[in-house]
Amino acid sequence: MKKILLFQPVSLGDAFFTSALADIIKENIKDCHISFYGNSSVINMIQDNPWIDSFILHTGNLLRDIINLRKYKFDFIFDTWAIGNAYYRMIFARAERKIFIKKKKSEEYLLPLVYTDYVDFIKSGYVFWDRIFLLKKLDIPVENYIQKALPIYHVREEIEKEVKDFLEKNSVAANSYILIAPKALWKTKDIPENLVVEITNILQNDFKYKVILTAHPSDREYIENINYRLDKKALLYFSSDIRKFGGLIKFSRHLISVESLPYHLAIGLRKSATVIIGGYPIWAPPDYPKLNFVDLPMDCKYCATHQCKRGDYKCLMDIKPQMVIEKVQELL
Repeated sequence: MKKILLFQPVSLGDAFFTSALADIIKENIKDCHISFYGNSSVINMIQDNPWIDSFILHTGNLLRDIINLRKYKFDFIFDTWAIGNAYYRMIFARAERKIFIKKKKSEEYLLPLVYTDYVDFIKSGYVFWDRIFLLKKLDIPVENYIQKALPIYHVREEIEKEVKDFLEKNSVAANSYILIAPKALWKTKDIPENLVVEITNILQNDFKYKVILTAHPSDREYIENINYRLDKKALLYFSSDIRKFGGLIKFSRHLISVESLPYHLAIGLRKSATVIIGGYPIWAPPDYPKLNFVDLPMDCKYCATHQCKRGDYKCLMDIKPQMVIEKVQELL
């Protein structure tokens, strides 16, 4: 039995893409054990994937992480993190083959000090497809998946039931509501508060849609401030459990999201989404028919910074509510 470790300890979006490799691996190699190395948030997000057999916790403490990794011997480790913090752990991890995606010629020095193998980076048009090239090392016919396969996000039945119970308790039918996820880690991604208020008022007053505003509990004040300003109160949903958030997306009619994890999960659940783009570029499959973007052209895009260098967040602040509503209507 092949023992395989998928290594992406941080960054929820990247971890979701890496975890989705397990679906392809198990489709081609029945007799294998797949482990995933990630922090507690990552493990929470992907623990419902039935093709991942076990998890190894990334604590952030180098010595503790090395001890955790060295408990196991793998045939293959696929490292999709592949930066300095990964190198220190990868050197001490036990595996016959340790594989990464080489993006620059200078990275060849990582052989054999850190890794045993690499695949050359080939820009495929979608970050998930880029990762699939790694599976050539397992003799998987990657050409059957690149430009074709989409990642799958798995939600367990008991999580679905919790979300359905929440909806029923609030007299909201599944697949009838618009879900708005306006908050990200950085302000260069956040949907401006005024814009959320205006969009929600239009959806609820003019189109009679029920709107659910959702965020992590740490962003409760931001969401409640928005709700206070609405003509008609929206339904609020706070949870630190990403699986429940995934269930909420699964039963939505449409998602309005920042450029972050929510719309990646929407793709994984084959739902429609309108994404409001600020300072970060789009990471989406070309021609996915259920996805629209609201994106203002500016000379400084895409800065990919945590704070606006101009100081005015114009790329987000100048977006008009009707621009968003038109994109939403196209998909509804």
